[in-house]
Formats: sequence, C-alpha cells, structure tokens
Amino acid sequence: MALLLVLGPGAALHAAPSPQSPDRPPATAQERGDLRRTIEAHYQVLPVSGGVLLNAHQVKAGVRTIEVKGSQIAVNGETVTVRTLRDWLGADADPVLRLLGMTAAEQRQLFGLSAEGASPQPAAAPETSTEEPPTSDTDVTETSAEAPERPEAPEAPVPPGAPRHREGRSSGSRVNVGGSVQVDKDEMADEAVAVGGSVDVQGEVKDQVTAIGGPVRIEGRVGGDVVSVGSSVYLGPHAVVDGDVTSVGGGVHREPGSVVNGAIHEVGVLPFLGRHGFRRGPIWGGHWGRWGGGVPDLLGSLMSLMLTALLTCLVVLVARRPLERVDRVLTAQPWPSAAVGLASAIFFWPLFFVVTILLAITIVGCVLFLLYPFLLLYLLLLVLLGYTAVAYRLGRLLEDRFNRSFGSPYAATLTGVVALQGWSVLGSLFGVLPWPFGVISFLFSLFGLLLGVAVTVVGFGAVVLARFGLEPGYWPRRGAPPMPPGPPSSQQPVEALPLSDPLTNPPPTRWEE
Repeated sequence: MALLLVLGPGAALHAAPSPQSPDRPPATAQERGDLRRTIEAHYQVLPVSGGVLLNAHQVKAGVRTIEVKGSQIAVNGETVTVRTLRDWLGADADPVLRLLGMTAAEQRQLFGLSAEGASPQPAAAPETSTEEPPTSDTDVTETSAEAPERPEAPEAPVPPGAPRHREGRSSGSRVNVGGSVQVDKDEMADEAVAVGGSVDVQGEVKDQVTAIGGPVRIEGRVGGDVVSVGSSVYLGPHAVVDGDVTSVGGGVHREPGSVVNGAIHEVGVLPFLGRHGFRRGPIWGGHWGRWGGGVPDLLGSLMSLMLTALLTCLVVLVARRPLERVDRVLTAQPWPSAAVGLASAIFFWPLFFVVTILLAITIVGCVLFLLYPFLLLYLLLLVLLGYTAVAYRLGRLLEDRFNRSFGSPYAATLTGVVALQGWSVLGSLFGVLPWPFGVISFLFSLFGLLLGVAVTVVGFGAVVLARFGLEPGYWPRRGAPPMPPGPPSSQQPVEALPLSDPLTNPPPTRWEE
C-alpha cells in the first residue's frame, strides 16, 4: 500500500498530458479556436480522404503541402517523421503536430469542413486522450536518430481531387530556333524552348518553358520554371506555374486567377528600366509603347540592317550592269521615277486581281497560275534592285557632301543603307530608354518607316523606266566614237564598268560624270 502511495503521484504525473506540450490535441473550445486560427493563418485547409491537407500560403524550406492522416504526416506527397517536420519548420510545426491525436471527423469539425466526398473512415482508435503521446525522441515512426538532410527539390503541390497531368497526346520536347512554339490544349510537352520567337502554352508542359527574344504566354500548366529573355511573360486566368517566373528585359503580367507556386523575378536590362514598359509615361500611359517592344525591337532593327546590307552588296556583285542602268535613269529622271513608282504601287494590286480573274475563267489561265510564285519572286528582285540603286546614289551624294572618297561601290552602297535604315535603329534604341524618350522613339520610327516606303517607290519607278534594267543605255560599243589608234596589243580591251572597283579595274571616268 505504501508502494502504491509512493508510485501513484509519479504515475499520475506521467499519465496526465502537460498543458505546455505542443503535441497535445486541443481539449477545450478555446484551444480549438486558437489552433484553428493559427493553422488557417499559414495554410489553406482542404479535406482529403482520411484527414486534411494543409496548402501553405507561403513556401518555407520547400514545404508546399502537409497531409495529416491519423498518425502519419506527408510533406509534398512523401511520408516524413515528426523530427523531420520539426527540422524543416521549427516552431511552426507545433500546431500541425497537434492534429495527430485527432480523428478525421474531429479535424474536419475543427475547421468547419464538409465530410461529403470523403471515403468512410476506419474504426476510431481506443481513447488515448489521458495518455501522453510519444515525444519526438521516442516516436515509433522514426527510423534514425540523426536529423535527415533538407530535400533539394521538393515536388510541387497537387490540388486534391485533380489529376496530376492532363490527358492528351504527348509531343516530347518542343524546341524551335528562329520561330515560335505552341502547345495546344490537348497536348502535353516535356519542355518548350523558342530562340528568336515566342512560346504559347495552352496545354501542359512538364518541365521548363524558355523564350529568347520573344514573349511567353501561359494559359495552361507548367511544371517547371518560366523564363523570357528580352520580352515579357503573360499569365492567363487559368495559368498554373509550379516553378519560378523570370523575365529579363520585360515584365511579368498576371491576370486574376493565375497561380504561381514559385517566385517571380523581373530583371531590367538597365538599372532604370522597370516592369511597366519601356515607353510608359505619366501622361500617355502605354500609348507610345505600341510602336515597339524595347530590346526585341532593337535586335530586330539591327538584324534588318545587316540583312539589307548583305542583300544590297549581293546585288552590286551579281547585277552590276542592270544596277548601272537603273542608276542612270534615277540620276537623270528622279521625279518621273517617283511618279511611275507611285502609280505602280497604286495600280499594281487592282491590275493583279483583274488578270487573275481573267485567267481563272480560261483553261490555259489555270495552268499559268503555276507561274505566279516565280512572278512574285521576280517582282521582289526588281524592288531590291531599285532599293540598291537608291542606296548607292545616296552614298555617292554623301561622299560628295562631306568630301570623302569611298572608292568601292560596296562602301558607297553600305553608306546609303546605313543612312536609310539608321532612323529605325535609332527609334528602337530610344525605345529602350525610359519614358521621356518615348516621343523621340516614335518620331524616329515613323520617319524611318516613311523614308523606307519612299525609297522603295522611287527605286521601283526607276527600274520600270530603265525597262527593268535591260535598257542598253550608252556603252562604248553602241554609238560611241571610235577609239583613237594606239599601240598594238595582243589582248582584247576589256570594257570597264563605272561601278568597278578602282583598285582592281579603274574606269576611265566616274559613273556620275
């Protein structure tokens, strides 16, 4: 009896739960209310079969979801021990651990959740409220006394009751260099990468989405990160991104309803560039921004300049005689060239449609439709010939104006191309700067556009007046006075072209003369 009197208080002390124990289930209504407010402040509570799912409002230590079922805890879909949860969350794990001693019905009742849709619960365990739950040092679910390592890449949370992946056809990795990538609603790709284009995701991408030089538009689900270099990221109302969203040189635009489980990063190309656009000002808002896209516009203008310079040099190389004839007409008849070019631009398409209709009603005309691609290609070459002639003549005028000697026709042509295309490049360059330069960018871009149209019209008119470069013109063998007698030579004289390089084949006189 004395032994019982001695051991009784000690046994009672161990049987009674400590009011400071964080693992003790709430006993009073006040404790239940405090526990509910504490958990709902950090998590979104959802009912699942056999317990509840805690979806973190803010990710901490990679923990996105915590699922409590009976005496088991699953973090991001993987079962962990009590010590593991404490190591990851620290003191924030105490409110979650207090749910372990409660049944699924008690958990749903605590948070006011409906039990509909949940599967029947197993028989309740014997009443253990008078016994102290095992502490973290003696937990039966522990497999090791050492603290486990922090997970490197926890899985993304999965909304309960929804499938992890959409049902649809799998297209593997989608990579496009120089174009765009689109993932339709019924498609599921492993990865989407576009270099020099945009990425449009309507379906699902398991891994990363990357666009270099173009925007990214998300309307579906992305399991990894979303990155756009040189443009912006647009997230629709149904977009779900499990990773981070990064925009370099642009911004991240989210519509209500979009979900980003990771972080959002916006990196400006220059320190003073922000997320609200490159041309946005206090008065006009984003109006001037419609004329360009900042860095992508600048890169596009530079690429257009280099491509035009390459094509014009190619014309000087392979079509020098037609170019000389067009240049002579352009120099002698500039205003008639402009008038003919304007008339050609106005009446070409109506005449083209009339001829097409007339050919369509005849059997022979239907066969001639096969020649249309070659006809359009020939017209494009004529336009390029006229543009090159104007660029060459402009280069020679600048040469005389600034008392320079370019010598080579290639240098004169490149100078003219830079003088014509430089306005668009300057407009795109000012478009990258902050909002006060938006008006300047608009004016430069508009002037460059009008100048390009005028050059194309005048050049094509000169090509038409020169009979598409086939006019004989004046050459030494056609109507020129006979050459004075000179010393005999075994080689035949080679006709010198005015556009020839003076260093290799100097002409007797300049073309302009």
